Amino acid sequence: MASTITNTTASPNSALSDAAQSIISGATNSSLDVNQLVKALVNAKIAGPSAMLTAKQSASNTTLSAFGTLKSALASLQTALEPFKDGAALHRFTATTSEKDKGLSAVAGKNAVPGSFTIEVDHLATAHKLASENFDAGATLGEGSLDISMGGKSMHLTIAAGSNKLTDVVAAINRASDNPGVTASIITGSDGQHLVLSANKTGAANTIDVQAGAGVDTRLASSQMREVEAASDAELHIDGTHVTSASNTLEGVVSDITIKLENAAAGTKQTLTIAPDTEATGTAIRNFAKAYNSYIDALGTLTAYTPGTDSTSAHAGALLGDSIARTLAASLPSALSAGAKGSDGIRHSLGEIGITLSKTGKLEIDDKAFTNALRPDNRAIAALFGSGGMADHLNDAIAPYVKSSGIIERRTDAISKELEDIKKQATMLDVRSAELTTQFSRQFTALNNLMTTMNKNQQYLTQLFGGANSAGALATNHK
Repeated sequence: MASTITNTTASPNSALSDAAQSIISGATNSSLDVNQLVKALVNAKIAGPSAMLTAKQSASNTTLSAFGTLKSALASLQTALEPFKDGAALHRFTATTSEKDKGLSAVAGKNAVPGSFTIEVDHLATAHKLASENFDAGATLGEGSLDISMGGKSMHLTIAAGSNKLTDVVAAINRASDNPGVTASIITGSDGQHLVLSANKTGAANTIDVQAGAGVDTRLASSQMREVEAASDAELHIDGTHVTSASNTLEGVVSDITIKLENAAAGTKQTLTIAPDTEATGTAIRNFAKAYNSYIDALGTLTAYTPGTDSTSAHAGALLGDSIARTLAASLPSALSAGAKGSDGIRHSLGEIGITLSKTGKLEIDDKAFTNALRPDNRAIAALFGSGGMADHLNDAIAPYVKSSGIIERRTDAISKELEDIKKQATMLDVRSAELTTQFSRQFTALNNLMTTMNKNQQYLTQLFGGANSAGALATNHK
């Protein structure tokens, strides 16, 4: 019984009846059925307490599971409210361009401003790339220093005997901890090996410079290399304003808009349009309504009561009448019904945007009314789902229940402690059962031996003195 309590099937009265019958049988026959007698008597002692512990364990486990279901539903609802935190869901924008697949894209942040911008791309930012003259494969490149700088940072290499082949130099450049952002590689052509140095960043400021010290092959110096790609900034005009950027990802050029350029954008003139993403807002609100309805379903199941019929028993939900369930059943719908006051000083309700609270407690959406309400200038949506609105109030009502060490967690901790206590009581009951088994076995084994001896004595006396159907040995011998 240390972990799972198994209820006995026989009632105490039945067990005692069995025990009495065993004693009667033993008194009229040769011996007692000690094992059955002990089992019946022990069962009579522990059946009641065991049944009580089993019932408590089952009820506690059921309640614990119910609170897990409730907390999960609340957590899912809280997750659905996350997009509305600080009104973020109302500050989503789409960024579209007039030309598809022309290398221009953008991402608008929550502080972007709706509008259209004409963007002319002169050329993209490029990364500097140098290629050396040819080297014979396996040739040594001298001994000395090699300094490489780029973008205001530099690295220093020492080329020594035994590690001065082109492959050694490439490996040393790439693994150097002070590498300023240069990648070295080798291209093997028909005329031999060529060292290629590529800047990891674009922009005119990221020009690679290589200085070969005394004793090192001068073909490693950048002055002796061929420029494969010049280092240059991206150049474009936004609404006629000249803009340059070391990167092809432009941030902060237009209010909270990140502009991305790819090769296809070079030489194009396109229109970038930033507009409120009402579809994303609508999806977030619908997801919230769906999560709320799932919570209502869960709470309804956990607190439902089904009356019994002639053929079925009554059924009560695990949290029927529970204080936590009662509080939630009142507080969350209240937060929805209260709506929120907007910047216009008017209190707005969900009904204004086509959402109503039905008799079942669920949210119902009138698709047509809701779609029409999804306008950037709709103050009802701003009040309900914006910063400090109804969605925030609902989240505040949920938080105490789902947070770590919150209301539900404290209750479930208490139930878990009750289950641990039940296990301890079950273990003690096991010990008591063992003690009774030992005690009764000793007592009834002695009784059985006594009754066996008495039975043998009775047989001897009958043989000696005679019984109802026998004169006995003494009478026979007397004749």
